[in-house]
Amino acid sequence: MEQLEADMADMASLQDELETILYSIGDCKVTPTEDQLMNMLIGVIEMHKFRYLKMWDAYEELRKKYKIND
Repeated sequence: MEQLEADMADMASLQDELETILYSIGDCKVTPTEDQLMNMLIGVIEMHKFRYLKMWDAYEELRKKYKIND
């Protein structure tokens, strides 16, 4: 259960990452290039995919451990 909770909390970092990208576009003194913005977004998308998969793996392990059926 602790692993699932930790993995679910990791999903919240998506908001922090998007806020950082928004800062880089609107408030940062150094304007990022289009390539830099694309790289940041691609990285966030890929990290989110794998955080999601990790969360589901933890959920499935929890279901197996406690024999939880749908």
